[in-house]
Amino acid sequence: MLNRKTTYGIHALLHLARKREEGVVAVARISEDLQVSRKFLERILADLKQEGMVVSQSGRDGGYRLGAVGLELCLADVVRVLEGPIALLPCASHRFYAPCAECHQPETCALQDALVGVRNATVHSLKQITLAHLLQSEQLLSEGAKALVRPTPYQEGQ
Repeated sequence: MLNRKTTYGIHALLHLARKREEGVVAVARISEDLQVSRKFLERILADLKQEGMVVSQSGRDGGYRLGAVGLELCLADVVRVLEGPIALLPCASHRFYAPCAECHQPETCALQDALVGVRNATVHSLKQITLAHLLQSEQLLSEGAKALVRPTPYQEGQ
């Protein structure tokens, strides 16, 4: 489950994507529009800036805009910056691998094997979702051309 920091970060990026024709957007405006604490938002934007996902401009007319990747920024990269590893356990992480203290036989651990598969599928899915994709989906949803997908209960055999 994504934490609040990551969720607000994605919403802030989407806000900047929607306002990209305006150039730089003030932090106060983003904070007000998203109804999130300005201090919290500034910390999130600082993390995104450090990775080049957003660019800041200081001064009276300062604020933020999308970085060089722009609308092609994918959720996998955002999640890694704001959330950390995508894997459910450190032993299933590609970039942040660490053996689990609870595992006595990592060479034959079926849990690790299974969770590496989950991690790989999750990363693949998150890499397919860009800001452009989210904006397009948002447009289709607002026009009624697409129905919002809701989670369904797990049913054996499906």
